[in-house]
Amino acid sequence: MSKRSKWLIGVLAVIFVGVNLFLIKHDFLLVDRTSIVHNQKPAQSELAETVMVKNGVVQTALEERVYFSEQLGMFTRFLVEEGDIVSPGTPLYEYTVSDLEEQRLVFESEIEQIDSEISAVESYITELESIERQISETSSSSSANARPSSSLDDEELLITIELEVGIDVSDATVAQTRSLINQQIGSQEAQVERLEAERDKYERLSDGLEDSPVVTVESEFEGQIARLAEDISHPLITIYTNTLASHSKLTDEEAMLVDEGMGARVTSPAAGSIGDGTVASNPLLPEYEPELGQKSEYPLNIDLLTATEDWFFGQHVVNEIILDSAPDAVTMPVIGLDRSKIYVLNEMGFVEPRIVELGILDGDRQQIISGLAAGEWVTVDTEQIERSGMPYITPMKIARLTFDNLGYTDKRTNWKYVLLGVLPN
Repeated sequence: MSKRSKWLIGVLAVIFVGVNLFLIKHDFLLVDRTSIVHNQKPAQSELAETVMVKNGVVQTALEERVYFSEQLGMFTRFLVEEGDIVSPGTPLYEYTVSDLEEQRLVFESEIEQIDSEISAVESYITELESIERQISETSSSSSANARPSSSLDDEELLITIELEVGIDVSDATVAQTRSLINQQIGSQEAQVERLEAERDKYERLSDGLEDSPVVTVESEFEGQIARLAEDISHPLITIYTNTLASHSKLTDEEAMLVDEGMGARVTSPAAGSIGDGTVASNPLLPEYEPELGQKSEYPLNIDLLTATEDWFFGQHVVNEIILDSAPDAVTMPVIGLDRSKIYVLNEMGFVEPRIVELGILDGDRQQIISGLAAGEWVTVDTEQIERSGMPYITPMKIARLTFDNLGYTDKRTNWKYVLLGVLPN
């Protein structure tokens, strides 16, 4: 830049300062109404959550108990040890039958019960297949120009699906509805296979009585042997299933806030990872008999959905129960609130007060349901606002005032802003 240009800019700066001092001397009220805003932040679009943090310990999500009745005969021996891994069909223990004919009747009764269950499930499968055919007929008889995203128009069929499947498909497309029905059919067919395997087991046991009075009882569960009882009057065998859960305790107030199905994040310092979870249930029943003068504690189990092999029984974890969440929420710093009022620094250079609807409080961020858009600037310190609806200025950043910055705009624009600065309105 030439010396002449530098000299010209210096002269203009002196004129600018002089004119502004003159204006300040003759209009103190205008200066008093102008807010000098040092702290301002833009509203953001982000995930807002309300969480409850509770310590927990990893346990089995489900504890299965195997009992033995002396009416069946005499217990002989265990076929497993504590810590053993078992699956359906694994031999657990043996007993000697005292009355072969009575035992055979017990097995035959079990077989009849299973046959009845198989018949009921197969009848249900037939009903589902009939519904699936009706969906196919309805969709094929509709207009050939119907979009793939269209839904069923048959109100009676929709009600039938909701009653039989237990799912509201009024907003689902035809393809989605058929997929749900087929998934339910597959699930019921798998149930039939499990029942048939159970029936085959009792048939083998009944046939085996002809050769030996000793009966081998097999596991129906998959998991790990936790305890073997010394007294058969108690649960003979306790099996921890492979599904893990985080066990925690809630106070009276906390128990009222937590509902079944809420999402959770579970952090394991030992495993060095974070797992997803869901609240299994919250029956609102205290863990121990309530007593006056003592605070009640309510057990809470969070099923671990993404636990890896590094997670095991007994680990101490930290649970974050998600009580409420809002994806893509408009948020701002909570300290910028004056109750339900905020101060927006609009593009026209004025402080604009707004009454807003508040949502989730997430740490030091407040969700704004209505009255603010992402990207708008708000004041962080409300005490910096002199008067609503008046102009605002922000501190000048000396480090950003360089001659190089003049190159970002053309000469005409530069002179325009110089004149706007020195000439009174």
